[in-house]
Amino acid sequence: MNVIFLDVDFVLSSINNAVDEYNKTGIPRHGKEFPFDPKCLSNLKYIVDETDSYIVITSCWRKYPDHMEKLYYELNKYNLMNRVIGQTKDLGNRVLEIKDYINSFENDINFIILDDYAYMEDLIDYLICTNAYFGLTKRDADMAILKLKL
Repeated sequence: MNVIFLDVDFVLSSINNAVDEYNKTGIPRHGKEFPFDPKCLSNLKYIVDETDSYIVITSCWRKYPDHMEKLYYELNKYNLMNRVIGQTKDLGNRVLEIKDYINSFENDINFIILDDYAYMEDLIDYLICTNAYFGLTKRDADMAILKLKL
């Protein structure tokens, strides 16, 4: 089974898209108000389609029902809601949270981590680290697909 451990901020959103939205609307966005970037969501869909992957939410968004509702709404637009199989527990450390989730599987899984946070300790080989200005790019998606197909 292929699994994507998914962060939200600066993976499914980008500073460049927020600037574009500001230039169109004049409304500043920051924090959890950052708009989702359609390019980033399309790139996530591309990864899922190419690798038959499932999604586990690792983002701190999982702690807030209204944020999760917004995330699920966006994922649903790209037919990705049926690929979400869970979220990590809040253990105060993303690496420990991912390892805990991996250990819950009875069978081996093949996985990647999509995150803008580069410090993943011994999970670094599984990380596709996104850039805040661009979010999840096509190049990142191609790298993710390559890692999941190894």
